[in-house]
Amino acid sequence: MTRRLMFFTIGLFILTMGVALIIKSGLGASAWDALAVGESNMFGITVGTAVFINGIVLIGLNALIMKKKPDVLAAGSILVIGLLIDFWLLVVFNNYAPEMLMNQLFALASGILTMGLGIAIYLQAKFPASPMDTLMVAIHTRFGLNLRNSRIISEGFALSLAFLFKGDIGIGTIIVTLLLGFVVQYSFPIFEQLFERKSMGKAAVSAD
Repeated sequence: MTRRLMFFTIGLFILTMGVALIIKSGLGASAWDALAVGESNMFGITVGTAVFINGIVLIGLNALIMKKKPDVLAAGSILVIGLLIDFWLLVVFNNYAPEMLMNQLFALASGILTMGLGIAIYLQAKFPASPMDTLMVAIHTRFGLNLRNSRIISEGFALSLAFLFKGDIGIGTIIVTLLLGFVVQYSFPIFEQLFERKSMGKAAVSAD
């Protein structure tokens, strides 16, 4: 349980840092976050609050896709994610606003990398995933698509909603939609092996 909690916590910290960096790049947020930024501007709420509300709605949608009861515990994950996003945006990166294109691209690239790695890390814990990532996994499981294509489909759905809510859409949004799935696709097996190796190591010590 300690190892799972460690992967979960570290993964969420890295994931939400990536979200904040992408938003702060000023080139356009990832699809789900572009939606949240649009809702934040439209309704006067924080981005983290918008993320939480969207997550609650997605819990119901994921239940329909998977033909299961709604995963109520997933609300806990999205609550933590929402709080951490606000922490990074309003505290750590509050005064960070890159203006030169090179700096904006660096923030965007760093955000894509850290967000993808964070997703791959925290999913290893097998705790309730965020509803946004559960949608990716639900599509992957239900329709037999790989994680990359499943991510592109879920991000495309969010992008459509972001347009409706006048979200933070830009060239960065398209780049994230196309590349984030690759980061998750290729980093997930690495952290899966690391997680299993630690599990086997702990089991061997217990046996001795």
